[in-house]
Amino acid sequence: MLSDVITPDLFAAALRIATPLALAAIGGTICERSGIVNIALEGIMLVGAFFGTATVLATGSPWLGVLVALVAGVAISAVHAVASVNLRADQVVSGTAINLLALGLTGFLMELWYGHPGTTQPIETLPPVFSFGAMGEGFIGEVWRWVNGVFLSHTPLVYLAIAIALVAQWAMYHTRWGLRLRGLGEHPRAVDTAGVSVARGRWVAVLMSGALGGLAGANLSIEQVGVFQEGFTNGRGYIALAANIFGRWTPVGSYLASLLFGFADALQIKLQPFRDVIDLPPEFFLMVPYVVTVVVLAGVIGRAVGPAAVGVPYKKG
Repeated sequence: MLSDVITPDLFAAALRIATPLALAAIGGTICERSGIVNIALEGIMLVGAFFGTATVLATGSPWLGVLVALVAGVAISAVHAVASVNLRADQVVSGTAINLLALGLTGFLMELWYGHPGTTQPIETLPPVFSFGAMGEGFIGEVWRWVNGVFLSHTPLVYLAIAIALVAQWAMYHTRWGLRLRGLGEHPRAVDTAGVSVARGRWVAVLMSGALGGLAGANLSIEQVGVFQEGFTNGRGYIALAANIFGRWTPVGSYLASLLFGFADALQIKLQPFRDVIDLPPEFFLMVPYVVTVVVLAGVIGRAVGPAAVGVPYKKG
């Protein structure tokens, strides 16, 4: 049974499932490093997924759909930026309101544009970047099966998420932008005193978070599922927020935490055919990723220390 579970497909699925979580989590990391809490990741992903799918249905172009999903994520994040930065509203309330707005807006537009709730028509999805066949027999063939199956079978945004994590990690700790970003979340008054606009820096961070959240939604609808379903982000934005905390507000840490949650989800899918052998109800397997989220947060939430000024509105003195 173990050999039927531990296969290249398991690890490939973990990478695929982790991708939208990682993109949203890295966006949340950038946003919170600037001092703005981003509870709105769920709504940003949902809006990106809907408008990306709608664009593919209208034009037949998956790449244009990805671009529109990114723009949609930026647009709804601007609402959060206005409320949190300019109006100095409670950031948790603003983010929660955006989540509710996204759920209602996408449901309303489903009825208005397509005449029915639920699910859109299937769309053309982005194909895998690479396409390789088998290579020999024996040990070499088996090694190639694992390499090809785990690493070379993915769509573009899977590889883009890895690149974004690495570049964002480098930029956060080795560039002037990264220094200012971290300063915004730790000591915004010192940043302001140095002549850097706190409001502008936080606006940029929130919009970057929106762009990555929009890409996360595009990955779900345009790369993984091939349709849009109402509410089908299904709590992934909140898991991404947990991955951000578990990753200690670092891009690579957020990616690795997302990979853990992705592996848990992939494992429960892989175990589904064996539920009769294991003699457990199917709901047990479905709850595995969420149990992992709760356990991880219970283990790290007391020790994880976020940016000192996160969630605190800044008023220029």
